[in-house]
Amino acid sequence: MKLVCFAGIAVILFALVPATSAAAQTATLTGSVVDSTGEALPSAVIRVDDSSLRATTGANGAFRIGGVPPGARTLRVFLIGYRPTSREVTVGAGDSVDVKITLERTPILMAPTEIVVGSRAPHTAADELAVPVDVYTSEKIAKQGTSETSQILQSLSPSVNFPHQSVTDATDVVRPFTLRGLSPDHTLVLVNGARRHQTALVNTFAYGTGAGSSGVDMNAIPASAIDRIEVLRDGASAQYGSDAIAGVVNVVTKKGRFTPFVNVTSGRYTPKDYPDDGTTVDVNGGWGVGVGSGSLSLFGEFLDRQPTNRAWADRYDTSGNGLADSVNSEGQVVIKRNPVPQPNYHWGDGLEKDILIYGDLRLPISESGANQVYAHGGYSFRKGTGDGYRRYADGDGNWRQIYPLGYLLEFSPNVTDYSLASGVWVRPAGWAVDAGASFGHNDFEYKLRNTLNVSLGPCLDVPCAPGNDDTLGTSDDPGIPNQTSFFAGRLKRDEAIVSVNATKAVQVGLHEPLNIALGAANRYERWQIVQGERASWIDGGDTTQTGGAADGGSQVFPGFAPSDESKSRRNNVAGYADVEARLTPKLLTDVAGRFEHYSDFGSVFSGKIATRLQPTQRVTLRAAASTGFRAPGLGQIHFSKVVTNFIGGVKEQIGIFPVDHPASRLLGSKPLKEEKSVNLSAGLAVS
Repeated sequence: MKLVCFAGIAVILFALVPATSAAAQTATLTGSVVDSTGEALPSAVIRVDDSSLRATTGANGAFRIGGVPPGARTLRVFLIGYRPTSREVTVGAGDSVDVKITLERTPILMAPTEIVVGSRAPHTAADELAVPVDVYTSEKIAKQGTSETSQILQSLSPSVNFPHQSVTDATDVVRPFTLRGLSPDHTLVLVNGARRHQTALVNTFAYGTGAGSSGVDMNAIPASAIDRIEVLRDGASAQYGSDAIAGVVNVVTKKGRFTPFVNVTSGRYTPKDYPDDGTTVDVNGGWGVGVGSGSLSLFGEFLDRQPTNRAWADRYDTSGNGLADSVNSEGQVVIKRNPVPQPNYHWGDGLEKDILIYGDLRLPISESGANQVYAHGGYSFRKGTGDGYRRYADGDGNWRQIYPLGYLLEFSPNVTDYSLASGVWVRPAGWAVDAGASFGHNDFEYKLRNTLNVSLGPCLDVPCAPGNDDTLGTSDDPGIPNQTSFFAGRLKRDEAIVSVNATKAVQVGLHEPLNIALGAANRYERWQIVQGERASWIDGGDTTQTGGAADGGSQVFPGFAPSDESKSRRNNVAGYADVEARLTPKLLTDVAGRFEHYSDFGSVFSGKIATRLQPTQRVTLRAAASTGFRAPGLGQIHFSKVVTNFIGGVKEQIGIFPVDHPASRLLGSKPLKEEKSVNLSAGLAVS
């Protein structure tokens, strides 16, 4: 299979004509970035003011920026752990100018958001940390050939998996990612260092993903807004919170002033043995404008991804006339004998249409810019589809009067997600203090179409279900006709956090200053099940078309009933301390401890110690030991639902109930317990 891509074809054709002259009207900047000793500095970011031009230095500290407009230009250079600097250069059309830039090291963070996950102390690069951290820049992100953030993360990080499921109900539409093979809710996701809320969805019917988990929807973050992604591949509950058992993913968004940009990409699959499908169109862009001495960066994205299908023709479907199609060993129809279109199943990606926006505001409140007010947040809306198992025309899950040829059921949910984080960075008495608050919301609206409720009978225009007394016209009749589409309910999740974090470098006579970090947070969570419309969950009392007992509720996904409704909440208070010291020029040690108290699960203490030893310039040894704690999510505690599953080819109604439900107690259920972990890791790097 191959994916044929084309992007902005008309624009490219027109651009080819003046390409040579345009290149001659711009200049090229090359050069290197070094420290005060002349040592090359990799991963430094060089930006050209009043433009979107930028570059990152390679392993030898070199960089190249093409397409620079002629005239006086300001270069700004940033690198974590070094004082940012600027350089004025003047270039002419067709010039190639070489620039050498020297950065001065500083123990003070260069900007509030320039933080490398894995340590709360400033570091030159990820390879200086005591724990393994991968940093993926915007340049690497742009080369991945996809605009979905989760797929980008999977293609960049070997430790991340983003499984593609099919026929997994709601998980077809909101797919979680996993880190280091652990559950999706074992990974903490940060955006600009602020905790990202999880989805309301509970993965109850997912392949390749932890059952009962609730992860973070990374695809709600537009890829065009991302400056870099940091992945901490180590347990970090003591530093960042109870969910960081597998590790931490920190998404750092673009900020500052830059010229507007728009990217348009499109493509489709052209497989050998299936019809072309999966046509995808993505339009994204951004614009960074000045707001006084600060900046406002805005980003948007629209994605339209059509379904793919890799199902074979069904050799067993006799709907319509009692005859089955003749199907060869390649899944292709050789002789067509009935009117059912083939393939009659769907195995592949569903439809996805996304609208995403994101913004970042920075307002300095001091002349140096070290103190500032910040805010960042976004909104996303997704319309997706996923399919269930087909119901044959003569089966117990159908009425021929409604679907003469049977039907393929379809999820068609709406997913809404929005968040906002804001706060202030100040530096009193040598401390770097971040005081802020954040709020995140996610809701999943279950909509079904191309289905029915068998127990409501074969009538779409008038009520014809008899109720539980099997007699039509009595008081217990449901009084509603059957339907082919349903609102099956909604899941909602809210998360609000207020936090204070402070760091300070203290001289204690060691090789470098001792870095102290302290912080506290108060987190409020709320999770809710909203019942579906009555027709989606009711048992209308009718039989099946073959005379057997009919299942109540909409086929493929019976709606949330009044007995399923739930509104739960809890509060979490936490405090941490982190101390990092370079005990010798070759030995770095980090010790952290965190105390958390849950309103429903009590208190816990988590700890971590990590070391990094570099006996020579080419050899690095790392080791870490930590404990972790995670309380069950509100969705895991309170989720209640009857789902349809096929076991050995037989349709079964499966009940998923809270542990305090009477059915659960009858089967010997016990209260859920918190998850505790011990993480030991070690690594050797030779370069």
